[in-house]
Amino acid sequence: MSRLPFLLALALVTAGAPVSAAHAAPPANRLVNGGFEEPLPGHSWMPAGWDTSRAGVPTVFFGRDTLMAHGGEFSVSVANVSTLYPMAHNWSQRLLVGRNEWGKDLVFRIWTRTNSLDGRGYVLLQAYRDTVSHFAVTQHLDRDEALTRLGMKRMDDPLVSLGWERETFLEPETGWVKRELRIYCPPLTNVVFVRAGLQGTGQILIDDASLTVETARPAREPRAGENLLQDPGFEEGATAWEFSMPPFDGMRVEVDSTQSHGGKASIMASSGGALMVRARTGVCQVIGNRALAGKRIRLTGWVKTDSLKSIAYALLYAHTPRGVVQESQPQQFSNDTPWTQTSLEMDVPPDASIVWAWFCHDAPRPGVVHWDDCKVEVLGKAKTAGNAPRVSEAFLNLPASNESKTKP
Repeated sequence: MSRLPFLLALALVTAGAPVSAAHAAPPANRLVNGGFEEPLPGHSWMPAGWDTSRAGVPTVFFGRDTLMAHGGEFSVSVANVSTLYPMAHNWSQRLLVGRNEWGKDLVFRIWTRTNSLDGRGYVLLQAYRDTVSHFAVTQHLDRDEALTRLGMKRMDDPLVSLGWERETFLEPETGWVKRELRIYCPPLTNVVFVRAGLQGTGQILIDDASLTVETARPAREPRAGENLLQDPGFEEGATAWEFSMPPFDGMRVEVDSTQSHGGKASIMASSGGALMVRARTGVCQVIGNRALAGKRIRLTGWVKTDSLKSIAYALLYAHTPRGVVQESQPQQFSNDTPWTQTSLEMDVPPDASIVWAWFCHDAPRPGVVHWDDCKVEVLGKAKTAGNAPRVSEAFLNLPASNESKTKP
C-alpha cells in the first residue's frame, strides 16, 4: 500500500504545530555591537554603542584590542596601574526598557579574560527606575545636563535600583571565561546598565556580550531561619559582597585573616584621616529575591571597632517601584568595642524587588572596623503593610562610590 496518504496527513498535522523549544529562535541580543566589531565613526579606537567610566586620573587605560579576541577580530580592555584612590573602572552600555520587559528576566552574558589582576574583576547587571537617565537618553544629553533641565538637584534625584547582580572574580590570570547574570525586571523599570571592569590593578578584557529578555524564573520561597547572605563569614574571599569605598586616599576594605569572631576571617574597613565630608564605607549584599516581599526579616552581625572616630552600624533597605524603605538603626558603635552582636528587623513591603543589607561606618575618619558572621533571615509574615517612602531617600542605598562615573 502506498505511504503517500499517510505522509500527506502527517504534513497537515505538523504544519500547524508550534516549533519545539529545541528549534526555537534564540532570544534577540538587546546590546548594540556586543562583539565590539563596529567602530565609533570619527574615533580612532572607541567601539560603537559602548561607554567608558571616567575617573579623572591618568593611570587608567581603555582600548580596543586586535591581539586577543574571543570571537571576531576585536575585544576591548581596561587596565589600571594605581590604587592611590579606590575606584572601579569599567566598560558599560545603557538601554531603555518598558512594559514589554516588565515581569521577565534580563540575562547578561559576556566573556572575560584577566592579565596580572591584583584586586577584583567584575561583571554587573543593574535595573533602575531612573527618570534622569531615561530623559538623558531620549533627549541625547549627558546625565548632569538632564538633571539641570529637569530642575533637579543631586539630592533630589529619584533614582532607585530595582534589580542588581554582580559576579566578582579574583584570579590574576585566566583565559576566556563565560559569565552570566540574571535579574528580574519589575514594573516601572525604565533603564538597564551592563558593566564589566575591575577595582584594583591589572587588566581585564571583555568580548561577545549579550543581553536577552527571557521568561522569568519562579522566585524561590525562603525558608524560615535560612541565612540569605552568601559567604556570611568572609571565608570565601568575599566575592559575594559589594565593597563600598569612597574615592579618598587611605580607604581600605578587605578580608582580614588575622581577626575573626568565628572561622578564620572577617572583613576589615578603615578610612584614613579625617576630611570635612561624610560618606559610607564597608560592605553590603543585595538579596534579589522578590519572594521576600511581605515578609518580616532580621539582620544580625558581629562588629568590632578599634580607635574609631566615627560610628559603625548595620542597615536594611527594601527597594520598591515607589522608592526605598529603610529600617532605623537601633545601635551604633565607636571608639574601642569588643566583638558585639547587633541586629535589627524590618517588614519588607509587598512590592519590594530587592533587599540591601549593609555593614558599614561613616568615613573618612580614623579607626578600624571589623564585621563577621553576618545573617539575614526570614521570621515570618510582615506585621505591617508599610508606607511609601520619600523617593529622595533612594540615593542613599547605592554603593555608587565604587563606580567611577560613566561618560555620556
